[in-house]
Amino acid sequence: MQDLYIERTPTMPGILFSTTGEIKMEGRAMPENAFAFFQPLIKWASEIDVKEINIEFNIDYFNTSVSKQLLDLFRSFENNHHIEKISITWMYEDGDDEMLESGEIYEDMLKRFHFTYQKYAEIID
Repeated sequence: MQDLYIERTPTMPGILFSTTGEIKMEGRAMPENAFAFFQPLIKWASEIDVKEINIEFNIDYFNTSVSKQLLDLFRSFENNHHIEKISITWMYEDGDDEMLESGEIYEDMLKRFHFTYQKYAEIID
């Protein structure tokens, strides 16, 4: 198994899945084909052989097709019997209640995940 890296674009998140269990997702998630984008990530998540996963989730926007694929990705981590502990830092911009609520919805569905919420200052363009 190798690390998985996808460079960030204006419509696709930057992805770094490390075989050490460190996972980073950042940017915007609006791929034309969310299913095709997430399939290699889901496969990777189901095959990694580590005891602990630490996810840094810093996506400032994702569309509805991505929300379904994110759930499938997160469930792949949950269903991987090698993983004993899953932690996620859900980052959201101050005032972005919708992104915070999205994290809370996933938290309700993902019983093996330990969620930490981290608010950051509003970015002014």
